[in-house]
Amino acid sequence: MKSNLRTPGRPKRKEQEPSVQETVLFKASMLFMELGYEAVSLQQIAKACGVTKASIYYYYKGKPELFTAALTAVMRRASERTAALLEEDMPLRERLILVSETKLGRQHADFETIMREARSSLSEEQLDDIRRAEEGIHEIIAGHLARSIEQGEIRQTDPLLTAYALSAVLMVGNREIAKGKTAEKLAREIVDLFWHGLEK
Repeated sequence: MKSNLRTPGRPKRKEQEPSVQETVLFKASMLFMELGYEAVSLQQIAKACGVTKASIYYYYKGKPELFTAALTAVMRRASERTAALLEEDMPLRERLILVSETKLGRQHADFETIMREARSSLSEEQLDDIRRAEEGIHEIIAGHLARSIEQGEIRQTDPLLTAYALSAVLMVGNREIAKGKTAEKLAREIVDLFWHGLEK
């Protein structure tokens, strides 16, 4: 007969609901991206999830482990979203505008500032995990740039360097959004800035 006993200490959940771990990861990623590393506590995350701090410790040893898991999850979602947008049936320029507008439309703290706050608390392995997840987004963009170079749509350039450069400008663009500029308008301005340097 199958036992209905839970693993000791494992938080309860109802069927069809996200698991406690999924909820913790989602809420933590939102809080870290909005407020940064230092401003967010495990108690704050537990309260946002409606669970105890002990429930978080069941899945994560501490804040650095949860932060790493949350940030890599954010990057994975961003990679999937970027890949889907870049597969749209439209010219590369319009696809890059879509990607840029989506990124700019999501209000969050500056990623570099978040990482600077967290760096001293993270191990080299954790930092590498986050860097690899972030690189995944750049590699997706670079792949589409490389394809457009092969098809003669844009001039010969280093696709990965261009992808990193676009991401860097979009990061700065977040500050302009905070000043009241719309994501749609700014996305077109940024991509146009790049496009005039790419077109043949």
